[in-house]
Amino acid sequence: MPAPTRCVVEGTATGVDDAVVATTDLGYAYTPLRFAIRHLTLEIHRGEIFGLLGRNGAGKTTTVRVLSTLVAPSEGTGTLFGKEFRRCGRAERNRTGVILQSESYDTVSVYRNLLLYGFLRGVPRETSKARAEELLTLFELADVRDQTPWTISGGQRRRFQVARELMHDMELLFLDEATVGVDAITRNRILEYLQGRARNGLAIMFTTHILSEADRICDRIGVIHDGRLLRVASPADVRKAHSGTRTVEIEFGRAPSEAERNDLAARLAKRGVSFQTMEEKDVRFVFATEGPETLLAEVARWSADAGVAMSRVGMRESTLEDAFIALVSTSRPGTGPADSGAA
Repeated sequence: MPAPTRCVVEGTATGVDDAVVATTDLGYAYTPLRFAIRHLTLEIHRGEIFGLLGRNGAGKTTTVRVLSTLVAPSEGTGTLFGKEFRRCGRAERNRTGVILQSESYDTVSVYRNLLLYGFLRGVPRETSKARAEELLTLFELADVRDQTPWTISGGQRRRFQVARELMHDMELLFLDEATVGVDAITRNRILEYLQGRARNGLAIMFTTHILSEADRICDRIGVIHDGRLLRVASPADVRKAHSGTRTVEIEFGRAPSEAERNDLAARLAKRGVSFQTMEEKDVRFVFATEGPETLLAEVARWSADAGVAMSRVGMRESTLEDAFIALVSTSRPGTGPADSGAA
């Protein structure tokens, strides 16, 4: 069995002694030969917003379930508030909030649901009532306060899920795709609320496929692919290391053939042009590079020789999405520890 590919980890959030979650070579297997995640090593610190980015099936939800101690790991070690995962009990879980993609609901109203959740989490009654009113307003649920969660829209239900978990005074919050199904205005309110809670010391880990969210509010991000963590760093460092400083988009008059694409790649390599990924979308190619001028000159020569005319050329600052595509697309196939089925 080949040695596992190690994740590149850069920096910490606020210090070395304030980690609320810490793992070393953590793994979770559905069966002895079918891993969802493996060799996961990371820390989440107080006051940090940590984003876990990955494609569908990369292992994000499984990671949340293991780190929040909802399921036990199959290998490796991990601690929650300094206590080993397998020894964690109600005391540690009461300091933690978890919002998953799919959850069950009670048959009482939205408002009474919030009060009930506060009661179960040990929040004083008057505090619960005041907090419920605040959250109903924040998440625009006041108009459906007397309806049951089953009768409101999907977007409202998702907002309710987030509001319900925020009823208690946790120290660590896990959110799995928390803004799925909500409109842009509500998404903005949720993100601003999370940033405010983080400034007051709440540690937050959230998964998302909306990379602009992570770029906006995360102190650090982890990119997970095929069940393994590829890189942990700040969004800015990930952009710089994996996408270069510029993204060049070139549109051709026709789609180049496979042989023509291979010829272009060979020419770029021969000229020593620095680029990390080439994404072919029919007639539009996207290059992430630190040498855009050299790249454009070589592509122009290839275009003339191959008879593939360039119809449009654009250049822009690279985004986190560009970096994510570059990082995932350059990950060697077959090196991931998870065989299949990561969630």
